[in-house]
Amino acid sequence: MIIDRKGTTRIVFLIGLVAIKVPNFLNGWKLFLCGLLANMQERQFGAAGWDGLCPVLWSLPGGWVVVMRRARVMTPEEFLAFDAEAFCNRSEYVLPVEAKSSSFGFIDGQIVAVDYGS
Repeated sequence: MIIDRKGTTRIVFLIGLVAIKVPNFLNGWKLFLCGLLANMQERQFGAAGWDGLCPVLWSLPGGWVVVMRRARVMTPEEFLAFDAEAFCNRSEYVLPVEAKSSSFGFIDGQIVAVDYGS
């Protein structure tokens, strides 16, 4: 198991084939609430079935937990060669993703947004 505490609003537990996201209580109440909202946003956008988003496999209402497929996150070098703007600007919608390498990854050879909760 790998625990990623780099996020301001959420902590991510990487276990086997899944990533489990929970609100980060270590940075204060306001950022904890932002983590709840980020999880609720990923649940909502994941349910929309938009192409390009890492699939949400399971979640609890209220933003307490989101479980996604685990992706291999892009390296900074891969991100430099990647056109994030073109990837996010779809004909029918715009993927709500921050343009940085840790927001994108690979599942089964396909690029997906792994962090689309804001």
